[in-house]
Amino acid sequence: MNDTRADRPLEIAVTIDDFVLWDGVPMPDDTTPTDITRSVAKTLNDYGLKGTYGFSHTYRLENEPEQIEAFEAWAEAGHHLGNHTHQHAPLRWMPDAAFRRDFETAEKYIGHLIDAAPSKYFRYPMDMSSGSERRRGEVENYLADLGYRTAPITSWFSDFAFIMPYFRAMTLGDKDVQKQVRDLHVSTAVDMLYKHADTAHTLFGADAPLIWLVHGTTISRDTLAPILEAFLERGVEFVTLDEAMKHPVNFGKPPCNESFTNQLQRFALAAGLPKPELDFERLAEILNLAPIPGLDTMATYEERMFKPLAKRVGAEYDWDWS
Repeated sequence: MNDTRADRPLEIAVTIDDFVLWDGVPMPDDTTPTDITRSVAKTLNDYGLKGTYGFSHTYRLENEPEQIEAFEAWAEAGHHLGNHTHQHAPLRWMPDAAFRRDFETAEKYIGHLIDAAPSKYFRYPMDMSSGSERRRGEVENYLADLGYRTAPITSWFSDFAFIMPYFRAMTLGDKDVQKQVRDLHVSTAVDMLYKHADTAHTLFGADAPLIWLVHGTTISRDTLAPILEAFLERGVEFVTLDEAMKHPVNFGKPPCNESFTNQLQRFALAAGLPKPELDFERLAEILNLAPIPGLDTMATYEERMFKPLAKRVGAEYDWDWS
């Protein structure tokens, strides 16, 4: 990957998305969202990262009300919750009024937990706002009136790509491939952090505190500690989300873009710079590990998650993974 960059101290605010994972994405039989949430929360506490914000949609609570235990476990461990909508559908798939109703539905389920946090944050699903500046502005005004700020993502590492390969490796009982996937998860997290940091440095003339994302998945449960260790070994300093939100890379608003990009990537595209992203060859390697017929990574996401989601919100399925 990016072997030429020099490790240097960075500030990052860790955030966790969707510890109650998207409907349709498989999980090992002996694992529950609450198990994962408790484990991730404990690891964060072990590293002194109490008060970490989690952003998890609430759709599964409609049919699985017992999953509220995961949200409660997160708060009981000393962490905070933000609003991530109910359905987890991008703004461009929903009319303005429907998007606001989706936000409000999430509040009905977990608003009491959101209110317990020191600051109220909202995160767009997939960090994607509309391609329309007007629509995004109207949503931002609506959120501000309710006392919310938008918490973007300014560093991620395509960790969604690891969920299915790790599930397949565990299903097969292949310990060697399980370790291979875990090792790739850790090394990719480190490499992509510095790719994002380099881009932020180019854009702003100095390092910026980045808002880092990992999802609450089985593989994150099993690798979060080594990821945090690897960050600390390179001099990373962990800061709060409130602290990170003081920097313009995090509170500024780059031009809207309908592609699957995070906030820093949108700043880069607007400046005519290449967006920091995972090398295609490495991504393909990850996606295809431990193959099992009928459990292709991208087909699982599209057929079990994205297409049913689009149907639920009345949108024509339109997704560009690039």
